[in-house]
Amino acid sequence: MNESTYLTRSSVLFRSVLNDLKRDPASAARELGIPLPAVEEVLRGRRALSPEELARAVRTWPVNERDFFPVHDDAPAGVRVMRAAESAATSRVLRRGGRDYYEYRDTAMSRVSMFRPEWIRMIQPVGDNDPENPDVEWNNGHFLNQFTYFVGSVNYYYEWEGVRHCVPMETGDSVSGLPYAPHSFAARNGEPALILALTYGGRLLGDAQHELSALGPDLAAEYALDSADFPHAAAALLRTHLDNACVPPAELARRSGLTAERLDELLSGDAEASEAELAVLAGALRVNVRDLLPVVPDETDGVRIVRAADARAWSYPDDRRPDYRVTELAGTLVCPNSRGLRIEVLGDGETALRAGLHTYLYNLGPEPVRFSWDHGGRTDRTELAAGDSAYLKPFVPHRFGVVTPGRPGTVLVLRIGGKVCGDALLEASAVGAEAVRRLVTDDEQWYDPRGRNPARAATSAGGAG
Repeated sequence: MNESTYLTRSSVLFRSVLNDLKRDPASAARELGIPLPAVEEVLRGRRALSPEELARAVRTWPVNERDFFPVHDDAPAGVRVMRAAESAATSRVLRRGGRDYYEYRDTAMSRVSMFRPEWIRMIQPVGDNDPENPDVEWNNGHFLNQFTYFVGSVNYYYEWEGVRHCVPMETGDSVSGLPYAPHSFAARNGEPALILALTYGGRLLGDAQHELSALGPDLAAEYALDSADFPHAAAALLRTHLDNACVPPAELARRSGLTAERLDELLSGDAEASEAELAVLAGALRVNVRDLLPVVPDETDGVRIVRAADARAWSYPDDRRPDYRVTELAGTLVCPNSRGLRIEVLGDGETALRAGLHTYLYNLGPEPVRFSWDHGGRTDRTELAAGDSAYLKPFVPHRFGVVTPGRPGTVLVLRIGGKVCGDALLEASAVGAEAVRRLVTDDEQWYDPRGRNPARAATSAGGAG
């Protein structure tokens, strides 16, 4: 991590806080009780706020400590690689029920993204597929979403609404599960078996989680709308927009032209709105049509399982000259920006891939693959051996190639959305590329103390001529 770069980004955040609060350096210095030159040093990126200054800022202004701290960029070259030997060095065996149960190893992670991917070996063997097997130790469920890729004969156990399930899995099978569902894994018949448990944060992690925490459990739970089926989920969403706009049903009926009876059917979940009705309702409420469309989970009992034999596969870029064979793995509509893929590397690395998502890579082996990427005006190259993993920033073009002709490699890929997806992505598109560039680099005060009057400037220019 480059300290000067971090201080520069800290200064941008500090300037943003002052601009948002409509404070110039002099008023900020006065309110924080520190010398003006000290404030200016922070704004120039030459030093950070001291802990005492930060505490005073939080006491004085309606801000939080985290508003002043940028994310550490530990992938300045666009990629962060973790070798198999480095992964093995993180090995730790965790015990459950008084016996060794799992061996965990870290794989590539980055502070820039919300990945928490682990290599996990099953130590506890089982001889049957009974979900009530006494040798199986269950966890309590966890908040992070989990994409799981299976290697070997693994029994996958999960619980949903009080019912326990056991699903025998084999190499290439994958699963995506909802948060907080208790689950476990065990090696079937004592055969060597492991999983790649790629846990990651969804849109409730981070800023949303902090906001919900401040609201408290009862108010936070109000955000969980009915999602039993599409009509009832849509009705709950429509009622929320009515409440937010302080619009009674009769007024919405008048604005939209729908009858009171039809609107009552939509608000109760007894009927589903047509495309035309969604358009007039969105116009009446001054929202986008997509704001009235709920997401209904597509899992069964909280999980979506994709068998290797049933997974969709295609050639990339085309069937005539395939550099890659891509297989779609488990995913869920709850996290539409997550994409689990298995990529068979067939070519020499000429075809570039690019995604607007944070990307995790793991070489499933046994063959190594060549890996190159473009970032900051340069191209970097390395070789990923079996068990090597990597993190890749969004929008970084990258390529995979075979090391030995005729011996394809296989890379597991998981792509996830970061903070800029969904509504944030649409907002970025609406404000434009220049505004987004300015957002991350803007170190100017929101006004010029010397004044800025285009008419006066034009008059002065005319007089000079």
